[in-house]
Amino acid sequence: MAEQRGLVEEVKHRAGKYGGFTFGGQQPDGVSVHHPLCRGTVFPGGAKAAVLLTFDVEGTYGNAEGDVKKELSNFPKICSFLARSGIPATFNVIGQMAEELGPDFLHSMIDAGCEVASHGYVHDLNKLYGGDRVYAGHYGLDENTALVMEGVAALDKIIRPGGVRGIRFPYGHFNEYSYNAVERSGLSWTSNVGIDDFVVPGQGYGPQPFQMKLGEKIYPIVEIPLDSQTFDWPIWIADENTNGVFVDAVKRYCDDRGIPFVRTPKGAVAVWKTRIAEAVANNSVLTLLCHPIYLTIRNAAWGDPVEEFLFPVIEILADLSRQNSAWVCTCSQMAEFYRELC
Repeated sequence: MAEQRGLVEEVKHRAGKYGGFTFGGQQPDGVSVHHPLCRGTVFPGGAKAAVLLTFDVEGTYGNAEGDVKKELSNFPKICSFLARSGIPATFNVIGQMAEELGPDFLHSMIDAGCEVASHGYVHDLNKLYGGDRVYAGHYGLDENTALVMEGVAALDKIIRPGGVRGIRFPYGHFNEYSYNAVERSGLSWTSNVGIDDFVVPGQGYGPQPFQMKLGEKIYPIVEIPLDSQTFDWPIWIADENTNGVFVDAVKRYCDDRGIPFVRTPKGAVAVWKTRIAEAVANNSVLTLLCHPIYLTIRNAAWGDPVEEFLFPVIEILADLSRQNSAWVCTCSQMAEFYRELC
């Protein structure tokens, strides 16, 4: 069995010239920002900021931990709460997982007014090809095309042809073959690049959607950066031994802003509330990331993470949306807005 990889490691692509890993303050080779959305852009409803709530739905198909049965039983509750709150989210789903669970799984998300997007057909590519090469960026065009096309096809077969408009690569690891595959598939957006200014200040990507430039090629795909520091990590899964960079980043963020560094669901609400408030104050875009599998982990220090963490965050977003302080949208809605404006 291949060694399980931590999310923070000095790993680069093994195929192609450009790309790699952006989390943990790492700079992929030959990657640059083209035509970012301007700060202070006025969004629908007159909002000066935009917030996107996204979920990577992968169960334990990757290296995640948690109770898959509990995760599946949480989805109806989450979708119902989103619908009642009027908050759309983007669910990035593993294609193989969707096939195995059947159509009701995806339709519950669609019926709640949310978007279903791809998270690849499988999460770890070595499960298809063997060896220890886990990431999309470790492979060439054929393997990346299969990951994109088969993942999208599995979801489209359940939703409708052309229903999937975007993809987030597992681990956010990519190369030019990954983006060539997305371009070939006709998808409109990706969301792979981490906002890592808390680890390496001024890394340069920023939070604003942009078009990815790999080497000299500009891709006609909207890249929607995500917050890779203050997502699941301040709550329960961060481990100082294997993910110390993330733990240090969140602690530094909390210390800088006077937030108690409390690694519980309620402590994480304080972090996310501050992150959202800063995005609104800065007239910016913030893409939040949550892994539902981690909402199943129990501890004597907390009760149900869905109730104590996720629902309060959704309520915060609902309040901002009602006040037109922030446009809460899906990734496809953001991509369409970007294209109309730019």
